[in-house]
Amino acid sequence: MGVLLLTVALLCWGHSARSAPDGSPRVIGVERYGSEKAARIVLRLTHPVRFAKGGDSARGTATELQVDLQEATYSGLHAFDVGGLVRRIRLLQQGNGLRVALDVSEAARHEVFFLPEPFRVVIDVSRPEAAPRDPPSGRLVERIALDPGHGGSDPGATGHTGIREKDIVLDIAHRAAPLLARELGISTLLTRDSDVRVPLEERVARANAFGADLFVSIHCNADASRGARGVMTFVLDGSHDHRASDILLRENASPAVAAREFGAFLEQFDDAALVRRSLSFARLLQRASMASLAAGYPDAVDGGVQGAGFYVLAGARMPAVLFETSFVSNALEAERLSTERYRQKLADSIVNAVRAYRVGY
Repeated sequence: MGVLLLTVALLCWGHSARSAPDGSPRVIGVERYGSEKAARIVLRLTHPVRFAKGGDSARGTATELQVDLQEATYSGLHAFDVGGLVRRIRLLQQGNGLRVALDVSEAARHEVFFLPEPFRVVIDVSRPEAAPRDPPSGRLVERIALDPGHGGSDPGATGHTGIREKDIVLDIAHRAAPLLARELGISTLLTRDSDVRVPLEERVARANAFGADLFVSIHCNADASRGARGVMTFVLDGSHDHRASDILLRENASPAVAAREFGAFLEQFDDAALVRRSLSFARLLQRASMASLAAGYPDAVDGGVQGAGFYVLAGARMPAVLFETSFVSNALEAERLSTERYRQKLADSIVNAVRAYRVGY
């Protein structure tokens, strides 16, 4: 087993973002990420819209899933091939709204949520598979998705020495992936394997299609005071913790208040078992980080495990965390992040956390 870069079927369409004459929400873009196991459809709109899941209906040997966008309009191509679990999607103007019909190849379920600024309606489709059975002592972990944040035209946070978040986190992922394969026999997907920009909504889509058992989004922190230090691990929730506001603003590329509303909205979809596992892995990752850094960096600061509305974690069908490795805005931590030794210790902490999680800690 080794490191894999999964190519998910991606087809995009869009045109100028103009509202309809009456100011009603209008769909201006359709993006499709398809695979045999899962699919994600992203609808971009000019304005927020009310939406609801429609009832499933049979069409011959196929099954149709539906999502209704109230008072929304659309002009353009009305049918798109996807491939895999979702064969195609159709956009149908009905009454005072728009129906999105998804033709699936087999029985499937769908969840719908939104991402704000710009407003997007996200439809996640998956097969209703039974929960995987864990080994008698431990947890099943065969595949992991490592998500190096930012990339391409988005450098992320930049330290006073000029180091860039996008470069640091990609290097950490490149160090962790072969260790996961060699030491633990785990197949690892990198959501990006080079200096390219991958949209936030595509990152989890790749992990879901890969069938990952864990998702780790890797980032560097930053703070305007330049005095903040520490390693933190986040899980997805509707937290209003003011300490996460600047981080949400940077990682989501939108105001923190929008992320908090988004997080609160997503709480209605919470899978209690998945939340518990995400928290369990987050605590192990935080603990492993402190243990790894203790030798050589005894003054490392433990920022703890926190919750916030990170868009990149939304819709993950596996335990998912966002790992803020250190602050590039802090002179001391920026200097450390510039060294191979420090980045290797952070990579080791990911591997050690996965090892502990798999054996059942």
